[in-house]
Amino acid sequence: MAPTLLAARAKSQDSGNGLSITSAAVKKGRPTVVKYSWQFHDNSPKFFAVGIVDAASKEFILLEDDVETRGHGKNGKGTDTVSIDVLKNSPGKYVLVLVDTDDYDIVFATSKAFQVKKSDF
Repeated sequence: MAPTLLAARAKSQDSGNGLSITSAAVKKGRPTVVKYSWQFHDNSPKFFAVGIVDAASKEFILLEDDVETRGHGKNGKGTDTVSIDVLKNSPGKYVLVLVDTDDYDIVFATSKAFQVKKSDF
C-alpha cells in the first residue's frame, strides 16, 4: 500500500511526530535530484523513507527507504538529496513525502507541490 496525495496531506498535518519538510526543489544534473530539508524534534522517528506522489495520477513511488532523521544536520534540522531519475520520462507535478520505513501508509510529512520538467534531465 502507498499513500494517496489527499491521504498524505491529511495524515501529515496532525501526526504529532514533529517531522516537517521545510523545502524541496529539483536540482538538474547527473543524476537529477530533489534537494530537501526537514525539521525534527525529540518525538520524531529515528528513520524515515522518502517517496514521491504524482499529483495527477496519485501514484506513489518509493525513492529511498532508510534515511536517518538526525544524521543529516543538527539543531533540529536536516538536509539531503534523493535521485529522481525514475521520473525521466514522466514530467509533471509531484509532492515529496516522508513516510514510515515499515508502513508507507503512515505519512510523517509532505512538501508543497513542485514541477518536474523533461528539461531537468
